[in-house]
Amino acid sequence: MEHQPVDYQDIYHNSPSIEESGITNEQSSCSNVSVHVTPQVVPLLTPGGTREWIPCPSPELRPTVGMIFESVNVGIEFYKAYAVASGFGIRKSTTTKTKKKGVVDQVAFKYCVCNKAGFKEKRIQKAKGISKGKEGEAMEISKGKEGETMEDQSKVIRTRKRLVTRVGCKARMILKYRKEGGYIVQTFYEGHAHPLYTPGCKKFQKEGRKLNILHKKMIIDNSKLNIGPVTTFRLMKEYFGGYGNVGASKEDFKNFQRDLKTYIKGSDAQMFIDNFKMKKLLWSAFFYDFEVDEDDCLSRALWADPICRRNYALFGDMVSFDTTYSTNRYNMIFGPFTGVDHHKRCITFAVAFIAKEDTTSFEWVFRTFLKSMGDNELICLITDQEPAMKIAIQNVFQNAEHRFCMWHIMKKMPDKIGRIICQDTEFLSKICACVWSLEIEPSEFEDKWKKVLIEFHLEGHDWLRQLFEMRHMWIPAYFRDLFMGGIMRTTSRS
Repeated sequence: MEHQPVDYQDIYHNSPSIEESGITNEQSSCSNVSVHVTPQVVPLLTPGGTREWIPCPSPELRPTVGMIFESVNVGIEFYKAYAVASGFGIRKSTTTKTKKKGVVDQVAFKYCVCNKAGFKEKRIQKAKGISKGKEGEAMEISKGKEGETMEDQSKVIRTRKRLVTRVGCKARMILKYRKEGGYIVQTFYEGHAHPLYTPGCKKFQKEGRKLNILHKKMIIDNSKLNIGPVTTFRLMKEYFGGYGNVGASKEDFKNFQRDLKTYIKGSDAQMFIDNFKMKKLLWSAFFYDFEVDEDDCLSRALWADPICRRNYALFGDMVSFDTTYSTNRYNMIFGPFTGVDHHKRCITFAVAFIAKEDTTSFEWVFRTFLKSMGDNELICLITDQEPAMKIAIQNVFQNAEHRFCMWHIMKKMPDKIGRIICQDTEFLSKICACVWSLEIEPSEFEDKWKKVLIEFHLEGHDWLRQLFEMRHMWIPAYFRDLFMGGIMRTTSRS
């Protein structure tokens, strides 16, 4: 009797019995079945009334009772290859070791089972000093630690809900130790109590998702260019022609980078400094300096390459130093020294990392910056209104002029004055007209400032009064004779 090719989707979802699919008992063996499915699977109805799925991989991949392997690992790898070709996953189960004298940790029996074998045990939930076991019986919980309140003890331990993956599958292979050496297959059961996955689902299985050396190298190399694991996964998809051809999932890429960061956690700062040392060997004009705290942790660092130092020699009259940026993981403050070249482009003179925004840290940064630039002072330094930074500038620089960033001050205006008056009136437009103007004299600015405050009834506002008292630090009308490059009045270019 000839059989037409059967659609795998019908077999996978509907699970027809032998009588339904037209396969006789004589044709149910793997060698005689002519049903063309991928992977080849024979649906079988057992005498007990439960359904089982029998995989049909290549004969050379199928284990048989009496097969001998030279070691346990070789046998496990053989069973893994059989599982991948058949459409299921495995896990290593019970290991029995010999108890004979003179034999150390000799494995006598090794069980390899389907990953859906057995059943998950129910977790015990604790609430108000009572825990419920598997059968719902109440059991007393041991007394809490000393000083623990009743409210703490009554909290219910909530666990994340997980999918039920174990269905009591009985497929397994048992390896037994031979006196002559090696291991023999003592038991092999190939029937599964669940449908087997298709080749298209292989990328979602644990055995079908493995990072090779190419994946790992791409993740590491791209991380040096600030390219994350998700973008790397998408790039690999383009290289291989589809997500299914990558050989790993997006979560595998993310987990590898997470594990890599965890692995280098104790030596990441040393790697950071070693990178500077390598640059110094290759580039003698490269400058770097750093300090550690009492716990031997990196607390301050500053570096500048030869191009940055050359730019400072040409365009270092006017410098912006901004510390409004912080790193996500290490919580260190990032402070770039920025300027403008003759093409009105932003250029970087040096970069610093500091752990604390205090006077000591800022003094170290400014002194190290001058050291890296050959002790050549700048003409004007623009910063925000940080009090510790203002003190450090006065202690370090002798001739440099210090000015506040106009952008930082005007950004605070809606929060300090009130968003209603700034949005519903013309206050912001009028105050900006007198603040940002370069063509007015100081006396003219003072008259316009007072008129705006009187118009909107803000004469007694404390914050505006403080800004007016330090107007010579941030209003361009008071330092028009100071070289600012024509455009550098804020740290917003950083």
